[in-house]
Amino acid sequence: MARKKRKWLIIAAVVVIASAAVAYAALNKSNGNGEEEKGPDIPNLAASIDDVQVVVREVGTVEPEVKVEIKSNLSGKVVDLPIRAGDVVKKGQLIARIEPDVNQAQDLLAVRNQGQAATINLEDAKQDYEAKRKLFENGLISVEMNREAETRYRRALQAHEEARDKIGLVEASGVPIGDNPRQVVNIVSPMDGVIIDRPVELGETVTGSGSFNAGTVISTVADLGTMLVKAGINEVDIGKIHLEQEARVTLDAFPRVVFTGTISRIAPAARLDNQIKVFDVEIALDELGHELRTGMTANLEIRGEIREQVLTIPVESVFVRGEEEMVYVLRDEPLPKTIESEEEGGEEAAEGDESSKAESDDESWREDPRQEWRRWYDERRVVTGIASTSDVEIVEGLEDGEKVALADPSKPQEERS
Repeated sequence: MARKKRKWLIIAAVVVIASAAVAYAALNKSNGNGEEEKGPDIPNLAASIDDVQVVVREVGTVEPEVKVEIKSNLSGKVVDLPIRAGDVVKKGQLIARIEPDVNQAQDLLAVRNQGQAATINLEDAKQDYEAKRKLFENGLISVEMNREAETRYRRALQAHEEARDKIGLVEASGVPIGDNPRQVVNIVSPMDGVIIDRPVELGETVTGSGSFNAGTVISTVADLGTMLVKAGINEVDIGKIHLEQEARVTLDAFPRVVFTGTISRIAPAARLDNQIKVFDVEIALDELGHELRTGMTANLEIRGEIREQVLTIPVESVFVRGEEEMVYVLRDEPLPKTIESEEEGGEEAAEGDESSKAESDDESWREDPRQEWRRWYDERRVVTGIASTSDVEIVEGLEDGEKVALADPSKPQEERS
């Protein structure tokens, strides 16, 4: 009977000691008011095994592969405009007729008058030369007179050819010199295609294209049989793509329709777009659908290298510190606020372990309140691999299941967003 009683007393004592240990542990976790301590208000996510694929997404526009802006060589008023946007035109078809301004009309008139004068001089010199040649053959005039008539004829012939060349150049630009008293310029289509834009109206004044003037666009003709997508890829992503790489294209107007294609061109030099350097890229579509329209917004997705079943974390959980990449790993338990003092004794305590010679980073928060986040997070260097738009591969420095911070805990709360 006494043994049973002693046994129960031992069991009761063990239960009391265990309860006291649990209460002590709970007290260490509390802030002194019986409430559990809370760390920084930062979202965390566990590292996991998943596939990672490089993906480049950009917004571009649907454009015809070949399009030509039609302009006038001369400035003047639009007096005829027989085409509209959407019209199908053939090469050489009339697009517009331009009546030149006064100064250019005078220049054209001078060219025509010069040609007519050259023709008259040539006929007169030819008749004079032929008449004097007969007289010279009959011995009625001297050699000098015959030679002067021949020289005058050759000069008149050269001047006539120069005048004809000038007239030919003017007529090649669409201005018929012969029967055109108003000197009206005919603007014709340079290719077969469709008029996709006509920014001018009948009666408007246009500026001719020249060495110092870009000129007014009368219309734009394009070959809609070959369409492509043009986009500007940010310079940070240009290393992730290459020629002949496959791409997927969707349209804002038809989000469920997917077009496939390949990268057909990457610009060799960057350009500035809103203070950002981008490279122009063209995507040749495999098939054309009736949904495609010039100028439509196209959503471009280019998929690159893929790594299967690797350790991944969100890209926003990796922070760059100089030349290193860091993550903040959530501790299983926060570090205690106080540490037990160790007894000092002899050379053994003086020499100690290397870790006791100086406080580690994990203990620095005890002297600097700004470092208190180290109680909950371990700052750790990692080595990363490829990254998608949402996840990044972790090659070294992290284990599966460890939780990482999605914001920088070393920064004040107001600077984390």
